[in-house]
Amino acid sequence: MPRRPSTARRLRAALALIGGPLALAACAGGTPSSAVRTTGVCGIASTATIAAVDATVAAEIYRNELAGREVSFDLAQITGAHDLLSAVATHNRAATLQAVQRIVYHPAWHIVRLRVLERSGRVLADVGGPYVIAPVSGVLRSGGRTVGGFTMSVQDDAGETKLETRFLGDPVGVYVSGKLVAERYGSLPNRPPRGATLTVGGVAYRVVSETDSAFPRGTLEEVILVAPAPAAVATRPCAAIRAGEFGRVAERFAKLALALSQHYAGYATTVSAYTGALVFVRSGARQLASTGGEGPASFPAGGTVNYGGRRWLVFSFEPAASTRVYLLVPPA
Repeated sequence: MPRRPSTARRLRAALALIGGPLALAACAGGTPSSAVRTTGVCGIASTATIAAVDATVAAEIYRNELAGREVSFDLAQITGAHDLLSAVATHNRAATLQAVQRIVYHPAWHIVRLRVLERSGRVLADVGGPYVIAPVSGVLRSGGRTVGGFTMSVQDDAGETKLETRFLGDPVGVYVSGKLVAERYGSLPNRPPRGATLTVGGVAYRVVSETDSAFPRGTLEEVILVAPAPAAVATRPCAAIRAGEFGRVAERFAKLALALSQHYAGYATTVSAYTGALVFVRSGARQLASTGGEGPASFPAGGTVNYGGRRWLVFSFEPAASTRVYLLVPPA
């Protein structure tokens, strides 16, 4: 029996999501980043401000596992599989299993689990790993009639933790039925923490908890641990900290990118998909990539800017000489 798709392969696929060029490689160089400069001190709200941004990114990671471009592609492979449709239409369990195995273990696709049912609800085949996240369901039609249904997923729990730590760098754990089934970058407890903070290795982390769908039904809990904001960060305004945390994620994506200078459009789209920010890449006055139209006539390196009838926080950094990435982030 072939092995189910590895989480490493799933990570590479997710990094390439939405046409992005991201891969497990570091881009060269880069200059120090510029963050917003506004007034006020965030103080004790600093860690909560960072945690709110990390929670947003975590939610976008999950959303892309439910409805990203890769999901649409894989759904089409299932609903258009003639061997699968024929097997289900004739109630042939052996042929259905063979078709499902072909789909799940296809070397170029990234389906980690696929369950196929007859119209009556009887399971004909179920292939994949035991702990899988973000199930997506659909119907199977043959000859103009519905012959069955399916549930599939493009991500397992271990792969999800790898995405979280690659994109955010926070310790993360996944709990199913109250039991820890996957973790990365931290020694999380066997049961999900219920307080606002959790002390691990002498560090009091802020707990970010997210409830997601398990496969084939029910829920699971993702727990992210956000480290306390350094004292120097806490002296900055909350708006600057918020913009800076989104910018930190964008810089992590840039460091993951392979041949970034050749793929700024894919990079901008990917960063926008996982942060919700508007992303612009410019070389002087020349725009190299954008997810928000033409953008402001001129960008400040940091602070705020009015664009499209609203006010945005600005974060920017230079991934390469003479090239600057600008993120426009909603104030709240």
